[in-house]
Amino acid sequence: MKIIDKYIYKALILPSVFGISIFTFILIINVFIDIMEKLFTNDLPLLLVIDYFIYLVPGVLTQTIPMGAFLGVMLTYGNFSETNELIAIESTGTSLFRITRPAIIFGLLLTALGLFMEIEVNPRALNNINIEKRNLFSSKPSSLTEAKVFLSNSDAGFGFYVDEVDNSKAEASKFVLFQKSKNQEYPTIFFAEKAQFEAGYMLLKNVEGFNFDKTGDRKVVARYEEQYLPMSTFFKQEDVEKKSRSEMNLKELKAAYKQSMADGESYEDSVKYMIKYNERIIGPFASVLLCWLGVLLAVSNKRSGKGISFGISLIVIFVYIGLVSYAKIVVQKNHVDPNIAMWMPNFILLVLCLVLSIKKSRSR
Repeated sequence: MKIIDKYIYKALILPSVFGISIFTFILIINVFIDIMEKLFTNDLPLLLVIDYFIYLVPGVLTQTIPMGAFLGVMLTYGNFSETNELIAIESTGTSLFRITRPAIIFGLLLTALGLFMEIEVNPRALNNINIEKRNLFSSKPSSLTEAKVFLSNSDAGFGFYVDEVDNSKAEASKFVLFQKSKNQEYPTIFFAEKAQFEAGYMLLKNVEGFNFDKTGDRKVVARYEEQYLPMSTFFKQEDVEKKSRSEMNLKELKAAYKQSMADGESYEDSVKYMIKYNERIIGPFASVLLCWLGVLLAVSNKRSGKGISFGISLIVIFVYIGLVSYAKIVVQKNHVDPNIAMWMPNFILLVLCLVLSIKKSRSR
C-alpha cells in the first residue's frame, strides 16, 4: 500500500500547485493592475514593486492554499475515477477510508503550512508592506497622494490638499491642512508654503493656522516656521508604533481584545480582534476538511471530467467564503460568541464529510 500512497501523493502535487496558482492569480490580479499603473505613472522603483508583491503573497496564499488543494484533490481523484484506477485499487480490498487517507494527510500538511504562514510569516510581511509604503511616500509623494485632490481621514478628523507635488524633491507646494476636533464646531485650517516628505512624517514650512466663527471671520491661532506631522495623521492606518489587527499574532490579538473590553470600547470594535483570531485558524484547518470532501465528491462522479470538477470546487469554495462572511456579521450584529460562530463553516464541512463518508461506505 505504500506504493499506492506514494503514487497518490505525487499525483496530488501538480494539480494542487495548479489550483493554488489559479486562485492566487485571481485574488492578486486587481492589486497587480493597480501597482502597474502606479509604476508607470509615478516612475516607481521596480525593486520596490517586486518587494511589495513578495510581502503580499503570504497573506494571499493563506486564503488560496485551501482552495487550490480542494481543486487539486478533486482533479486527481476525479482522474483516478475516470481512468478506472479507483476500481483497480478497490479490487484489492482497499476501503474508502484507506483511499482517502493520503488526501487527508496531504491536507494536514497544508494545514500546518497555513498555520505557520498565518502566525509567523504574514504579520511580518504586512508590517514590511507598511514600512515600504512609508518609505515610498517619503521618496515619491505622488505615489500615495495626488495634486489638486482632497484626501481625508474622518476617523482622525484630518484632511489635506496639495496644489503641486514634486517627486524629484519629495515635496509639495501650497499645502492646506484641515483639522477638526469633537469640541470644535468648525475646523482649524493650516496653510503651509511647502511640505517636505520624509520617512514616517511630513515637515511643513511657513505654516499659519486659522479658526473661523459663524460669520466667517477668521482668527490666526498659530504661526510656525516648521512643523512636523506624522504620516499616519493623513491615512486610515494605525500609528507606526501600534500594530493593526492583521499585523498581530494570536497572543497579541487575544491581549488586544481583553484590553479593548477593559477600556470600555464598543462590543463591535472589541470583538473584531477575536474575529481575526479565529479567522487566522479556521482557514488553514479548512485545508484538511476540503481535501477530505474533495475525495468524496470526486469518487461520486465516475465520468465527471476536469470541467465539472473545477465547477464543483468553485461552488463549494464560494459557499464556504459566504458562510465565513455571514459568521462575521452574526458575531458583530447578534453578539454570538466568535469562538462558536467563526467555526461553524468548518463544522458544516466536517458534518458533510462524515455524512458522505458513511453514505459511500454503505454503498460499496
